[in-house]
Amino acid sequence: MRSVSSSILLPVSVAAAYQIITDLSTIIRLSPFFTLKNIEPPTGKVAQKGDRYNLTIEYYDNKMIETHSVEIDRLDQDSLVSYAFESGVVRSMLYKLEPVGEGVRLTQTFDLDTDDEAIIRGTEDELHVWLKGVGNYLKLSGSKSPLKRVQKWFMDRVWLRLTVSEKNIARVMVKVSAVELGLLLILVLIWNIWTRI
Repeated sequence: MRSVSSSILLPVSVAAAYQIITDLSTIIRLSPFFTLKNIEPPTGKVAQKGDRYNLTIEYYDNKMIETHSVEIDRLDQDSLVSYAFESGVVRSMLYKLEPVGEGVRLTQTFDLDTDDEAIIRGTEDELHVWLKGVGNYLKLSGSKSPLKRVQKWFMDRVWLRLTVSEKNIARVMVKVSAVELGLLLILVLIWNIWTRI
């Protein structure tokens, strides 16, 4: 069994972070590598040690769909939550919270049932990207700004419901629209300069 982990410092309260890391549905939807197709039973209630879920996920890179049985095997109030997987390479996923000043250090750890160095390195890379997404979501959740609240509403109601492919398409469309808008502004500027000559 090998472990990989990553940490991030966040300007949010321990209680706010704990509420998010104990919501397995949100945590899984924040992964940029697979899409949550279904979770049974639905999350939303206060997490308890021993809670069991069946997750159906679709991997982005190979479109493979798998169902995993997951149990909350460790739960310490405002401190940590550990999810145990009955099958697969990832055997457990742990989130640990440590107060740091007015914020929190969030550590995400995977226990892997493999000694394959390529899988371990790939998982470490994925872990950093996934944790960054979790951190960004926690910053939105902890903000009192009206704009951030609108962004969180959009994340919860729209963005986290999209598949990874749909998110990638949306990102490309936003970038193309930004380039088009930039070109339009340049053309308007050139037109204004030209007509004044």
